[in-house]
Formats: sequence, structure tokens, C-alpha cells
Amino acid sequence: MKGFITHAGAISLLGALLAACSGSGADDPRPLDNPAVYQNHQGPYRSERVQVILQPTQRTEIKAVMQQDQILMYQWVASAPVYVDFHGHEPDDDSYWYRYREQEQGMSAFGSLVAPVTGEHGWYYRNDSDGEIVIDLRVTGYFDRVRDLGIFAQPES
Repeated sequence: MKGFITHAGAISLLGALLAACSGSGADDPRPLDNPAVYQNHQGPYRSERVQVILQPTQRTEIKAVMQQDQILMYQWVASAPVYVDFHGHEPDDDSYWYRYREQEQGMSAFGSLVAPVTGEHGWYYRNDSDGEIVIDLRVTGYFDRVRDLGIFAQPES
């Protein structure tokens, strides 16, 4: 009958297809340009929440201690506009730092970070208002710990 493939013909066709796909075909993986896009971890991700209350002129810093290429997801919400600088630096080198984002009057931010260096990556908050501000920060990901550096009074001008 015309249009039917015999059993022997099907096996021959399947063999030809498999031979065509072997070697440099679609089943071979392509090397990653940046191997850090995949990370295998020895334990589960961490989640921490920090709530800070800043009175007028007070400031604070909260940092996640991370290894290079580790991933952090974050969200923070403030009860009133606050100055915030999201930045990072290596722990033993104060000669430079990385600014990821600055907000003069921020109320919230949601994002993620792949740490460019091993070190501390976090937020500097400053209350420039006349009232109390409550900040709720949540971080999730692969980090060693979160450091809350406490409340600082605004430096004298």
C-alpha cells in the first residue's frame, strides 16, 4: 500500500534521525557564558526580617554579609519618605564602594542583587523628616548573616 512505512523502514528512518542528532546536535549542552547563573548550595536559602524605627535626624545601616555571586532578594517599605542608599563594599577595603540605588525620598523598593564582590551589601537609611519613620526590611537568599549596625544620631553640621 502506498503511504505506509514498513517496520524495517521505520527502524532505518529512526536510526538516520538519531545519527543526525548525535555529535553537535541540540542534545549537546552549550557552555554558559557566565557559570555563576547556576548555583548549587549545601543548604536552604535564608530569610530575615528587620524592623527599624528612626526618629528625626536618626540614621542606620543594615547589611547582608555575602560571598561573591551569591543572590539576595529584598523588599522594604517605610511609613513615610526616607533617604536610602543601597550599596556594597569589600569588608577590608574602605577605599571604594558600589552604589546600586539611591532614593532621596523613598517609600519602598523591591529587587534582587547578585553580589559583585564578597563583602557587605545593604541599606543606609536616614530620616530627614520631622516625624518618626518605621522601616520594614525583608531579605531572602544566600547570605551569611544580616548585620544591623544600630541607630546613629545625625552628625553635627
